[in-house]
Amino acid sequence: MRVLIFGLGAHGGGFAAANYFLDRGDEVRVTDLRGTDVLGETMEVLENRGAACIMGEHRMEDFLWADIVIKNPAIAPDNPYLLASRTVITDFSWLFASPWCEETKIIAITGTKGKTTTAAAVAHVLNTFGHEAVQCGNMGISAFTVLSDWEKRKANGQNIPEYLVCEFSSWQIRDMYAALQGDMPEIRLAALTSLYADHQNAYKDIESYRHDKLELFGRHCETVLVPDQLIRLVKDFVDISPKKIHGIDKLAGKVMAENSPLRCAYAICRLLGFKWREVLKALKSFKGVPHRLEQVGVAGPIMFINDSAATIPEAVLFSFENCSPLPIHLICGGTDKNLKAEGMLIALKEAASLHLLDGSFTRNKLIPLLEREGLAYHGPFSDMGAAVDSAFEISRQRIAGAQDNAQVIMLSPGAASFELFQHEFDRGDKFRTHSIRKIADMETSGADGSDSASSPLT
Repeated sequence: MRVLIFGLGAHGGGFAAANYFLDRGDEVRVTDLRGTDVLGETMEVLENRGAACIMGEHRMEDFLWADIVIKNPAIAPDNPYLLASRTVITDFSWLFASPWCEETKIIAITGTKGKTTTAAAVAHVLNTFGHEAVQCGNMGISAFTVLSDWEKRKANGQNIPEYLVCEFSSWQIRDMYAALQGDMPEIRLAALTSLYADHQNAYKDIESYRHDKLELFGRHCETVLVPDQLIRLVKDFVDISPKKIHGIDKLAGKVMAENSPLRCAYAICRLLGFKWREVLKALKSFKGVPHRLEQVGVAGPIMFINDSAATIPEAVLFSFENCSPLPIHLICGGTDKNLKAEGMLIALKEAASLHLLDGSFTRNKLIPLLEREGLAYHGPFSDMGAAVDSAFEISRQRIAGAQDNAQVIMLSPGAASFELFQHEFDRGDKFRTHSIRKIADMETSGADGSDSASSPLT
């Protein structure tokens, strides 16, 4: 079979797809507009395995050559190269076409924010209870990686995992649904964590974005879980019995705090039949997900939190409320996704200080809002180190002036990352690197404005 990988992607999806088909003796070509300065090492690995790699351009001849084209989710479905292709698939459409999907219970999770933490927490609880669960999807684990593992298990006479926990972006849902022509697999439980405006630089309107999200739900779902305020919307849009639709708030009740990032995960586990005390106990050992309210470290009275995955304004407010009432020195801003900055206004007003990363969202949306509201800010900064230095200096000044003791330096951008960073994970990694450097400097000098450089937050 002749396979064309259309875009390697930023998180390894295209690389996993290429390796999957190379392992099976197929002819593989990879086409990506990026050059050797970005993809050189990755392409060299694939070329050594027998793939033909085309960098810096796309050629129509490659799409006409291919039996199947594996599409990167970021590529628009009306791309002329795709329209000329014989068959377009995705990693999920290939996985879900496998008959082995009938041997596992699929939990599908989507949402504007909270989906990665929810998926990771649910998988953690299931594995804690002795029910083997694996993750895949938008967090960076390709469905081809899962399918390769299943094939190895079957070859060795082993069972596949009891649960498959899938995290979907709107683009992944759109592409999967199109590739499967609506013939979706049976889903044990499908959850929508939240629904806000997002990716409005790629969608013509919020209705189009909402449509792609809700394509995940339908008669193929045994159970559906959504925020209570969205139950009516889902009932109106989704062809499924209303009796199968449940509200997160009703299930979580007063057991989980309203602003807890684990609220949806708790509700999913309850719907799966697990007892509430056991679920809470299992969730206590969940360590979280990198780049999502990730505690990088503590230097004396200063905590560093990496929330780089907060790429919409509303996510900043959500994260901010999780760290309140501690004084928060907020690092925010970045690339515009055609979203309004007002969704993070409360956080901007309540922050102890604001430190802006440069970018189109910062200059065109964030700074005008701050100036209208009369809010002071530092920057915009063109690199993460300068932003961390700025927030660190202001926090030290507050400690020295005895205004506060325990406080937080938090990266929660509310915007995309592409003008200064490769992606949001690169942005978070750079924040972590600079934060750890500050922590090390304070531990070495002991000059943190507190009694001990290693004293915990109180």
